Order: sequence, then structure tokens, then C-alpha cells
Amino acid sequence: MKAFKKLIENGSYQEAIDGLTELLKSDLYNTEALVWLAKAQYKLGQYNQAIDNYNSLINLLPNIADLYSDRGLCFHMAQDFQSALNDFNKAVELEPDNSYRYSSRAFVKDYYKDHQGALNDYNKAIELDPDDAIAYNNRGVLEEKLGYASQAQDSFNRSNEIQGIDLDKELANINTSAAPTITLSKSEKPILTWSRYWGILKSIFSSKTGFNAFFKFLFKKNRVHTS
Repeated sequence: MKAFKKLIENGSYQEAIDGLTELLKSDLYNTEALVWLAKAQYKLGQYNQAIDNYNSLINLLPNIADLYSDRGLCFHMAQDFQSALNDFNKAVELEPDNSYRYSSRAFVKDYYKDHQGALNDYNKAIELDPDDAIAYNNRGVLEEKLGYASQAQDSFNRSNEIQGIDLDKELANINTSAAPTITLSKSEKPILTWSRYWGILKSIFSSKTGFNAFFKFLFKKNRVHTS
């Protein structure tokens, strides 16, 4: 199985799919092969095929939270919000003391405009893991979006503190000539300061197993714009 994993890590998704499909013809219930096949299909945007394989896996292993979380991501990418939320709810049900489950669900809720539900989940994630810098950072992004500027800054500051980031030093290293233009009407005060913008960009989605692919996509779709 290491060879297939290596192919996927190197971006040879179709080659991995072909090999895993052939392997499964003679070993239909090879759960490890099904997992890697679903992951390769996801990478190629074959979300419905990946969902079919996660269905098979969940039938075989109905109490594995990661399988619901991964299938939920596929449902999300296939624009099936309710099925995605159902799967993230199931992951929380299976692992109610795992902060990652709440953070994952929070990002999905936020994406689909359930901002209060998302905020509740981020608060729960932080309650379970008070040293989760990413949860603080993402909560700050949400609070900023909702207009809670003071609370957002507190969340960003706590995220910086946990990560040991000296914000003044980091900001001094930014090439501001290449910074995105932030346009505001003359009557408005700037909502998005450089410190908050940096809070959104710095080290986001860089830890917690399983976050990377999920949040890279969603963060692209949820960039903060001010006009």
C-alpha cells in the first residue's frame, strides 16, 4: 500500500486509482485500499465516486469519525450541504471530546452562513483545547466578519501568543508594496487593519490532521473583502 500512498503524495492520482481499482477486484473489502482510492478520487474532483467508496467503508467501519468527516468534505465539494452537515454532526457524535470535530463543523457552518452555529462550535473547540491556535485564529476571522472587532482582536492575539508570534516583528517583514488594496468609503473607519489581515493569513490551517485540504479550499472561497 505504500506504493499507492507515494503515488498520491506525488500527485499521480490517476495511476493510483487504476492500481487500487485493480487491487480491489480481487480484495473487495480491503479497507486501506478503499481509503486511498477515495482520497485519490477526491484529489481529481471525482467526488461522487469518492462518496461511493466512503459509503462502502462506513458500512464496514460504522464508528470511525474520520470517515464521516472525509465523506462530509466530499459532499460539501459536490454542493450537497445537508449531507455534508449530517456527516460532520456524526463525527462530533462519535468523538464529542475532540476539538477538531467542532472546528471542522464550524468552518462548514460558517461557509453556509450559519455564523452563530459556527461561533458556538469554535467556542466549544477552544473549551476542549485551549491551546488550539488555529481555532482561535479562525474564530477571530468569523468575529471580524460579524463585526465583533474587539473580540476578534482578542482571538487573534491569543492565537499569536500560543504560536509564539511577535506580530510587530512579523509585520515588519511584510512587503507592503505587494499588499492587496483595501478600498473603503471615506465615511467609514477601516475594519480590516494590517494586524487583523495578517492574523487571517499567518500559519492558517497548518496543523491538526485532516485540516489541510479542507481549509485550503474553503479559505479560498472565504477571503475577506472590504468595499
